[in-house]
Amino acid sequence: MMLLAAAAMAPVVTAGCGAPMRPVRTDAQFSERSAADLLETRETFDGAVDSLLSRAQSKTSDAAGSTPTLDFLAMSGGGDYGAFGAGVLVGWGSISDPEWKRPDFDVVTGVSTGALLAPFAFVGTDEACMAVEHLYRHPKKDWLKDNGLLFFLPFNPSFMQIPGLERDIRAAIDRDMISRMAEQARKGKVLAISSTDLDLGRQKFWDVGAEAVKAVRTEDYEKVHRIMLASAAIPAIFPPIEIDDSIYGDGGVSANVFLRLDPRSPDSFVLKWKEKHPGTPLPRIRYWIVINNQLSHIPKTVQRKWPAVIGPSLEIAIRSATLAEVRWLAAEADYTNVLLGTNIEVRVLAIPDDWRPPVEGQFQQETMQSLARVGRSLGETPGSWKLLVTPEMSRGRR
Repeated sequence: MMLLAAAAMAPVVTAGCGAPMRPVRTDAQFSERSAADLLETRETFDGAVDSLLSRAQSKTSDAAGSTPTLDFLAMSGGGDYGAFGAGVLVGWGSISDPEWKRPDFDVVTGVSTGALLAPFAFVGTDEACMAVEHLYRHPKKDWLKDNGLLFFLPFNPSFMQIPGLERDIRAAIDRDMISRMAEQARKGKVLAISSTDLDLGRQKFWDVGAEAVKAVRTEDYEKVHRIMLASAAIPAIFPPIEIDDSIYGDGGVSANVFLRLDPRSPDSFVLKWKEKHPGTPLPRIRYWIVINNQLSHIPKTVQRKWPAVIGPSLEIAIRSATLAEVRWLAAEADYTNVLLGTNIEVRVLAIPDDWRPPVEGQFQQETMQSLARVGRSLGETPGSWKLLVTPEMSRGRR
C-alpha cells in the first residue's frame, strides 16, 4: 500500500525532476513498428506450429496404430507463489502410473513467475524440477532491494531493484541449462513465454526454445535471460526490461495464462493438421494448467481508504482475468471436440482456497516453503486436478 500511495504522490513531490528519456516515436513510426511486430509474431507462431506438427507426425508414426498424446503445460503468474508450481512439478514426477506421471511435455508456456518455471518443466528431468523448487524454497535477502527513502522518484525505473533475483535467475538458467533447452527444442518441442510490450500495449510471444537454439549457436545467452526477466517484471515494482529498443513488462498484464487453441483460425495447429493429414485423427491433446494462486479471493475487511482499496481491487482484476482465460480455453476445447471430433482434455490445478500464508510479506521463506510442500502434495495426487473438458463432457453438452 505504501508503494501505491508513493506512486500517486510522485508527480507532486518531483515537479521539475526529469527522468532519462527514450526517443519519442511518432504515430507513423509506431505504425511501422507495429506492422513489423505483427509480422514477426506471425512468423514466430507459424514456426512454433510447424515444429509441433512435425513432432505430432513423428509421434503418430511411432504409435503404430494407437493414438498418440500431445501434452501442453501452462504455468501462470503469481510472484513468490510460483513456489507452488515448483512443488507441483516435483510431486508430479513421483507418480508411478505413466498415465498421470509428469509428462514429457510437447508445449510449455509460462507467464511472469511461470516464465521462470517453464524452462525447467520444458527440460523435464527430475533434476531440473528439483533445481527450480530449490530456487523457490530458498529466497535470498537481496532478491529485492528498495531504492532508498526516495524510491518513488520518477528517475527510478521502478520502486525496487532485483540484484539478487537477477543473479540467481542467470545462475539457474546458465549455459548448460540453455543447451538442454535447445536440445529439447530441436526435438520439435515448443517453449513459449509471454511478456507485455508496454509501448504497443500488447502481448509479446517469445519462442524461447528457438531462442535457446540461437543462443547456443552464437554463444550469446543474454537475450534468453532478458526474456525471462521481462516476463516477470512486475510493473513499477520491478524494473522493465529493454529488448531490441523496446520496453517490456510482466506478461501477466496482458494474459496471466498463455494458451491458445484458435479452432477457427486456418493457421491453428488443429486446422493445419487436418489440412496436412486429411483422414488421420488428430492426436489426443491434454492441456494442463497450473495456477500459481488461489481461484477464490481470500475474504478480508477492507477499510474505506483508497490505499486499502486498490490492493484487493488489483488482485480481483488479475484473478478474474486469469479465470476468464481458462474458461475461454475450455470453451474452445469444447467447441473443437463437438465440431471437429477431436480428443481434447483440459485440467487445472491451483493453490487450495483454504491455504493461508504462514507469515506476512512477499518472498518470505516460510511462506514459499509452505507453498512448495502444498504443491508437492497435490502434484503427487492425480485426483487433485480439476477436470474441465473431455470429449465425453463435450458430447454431453451438445
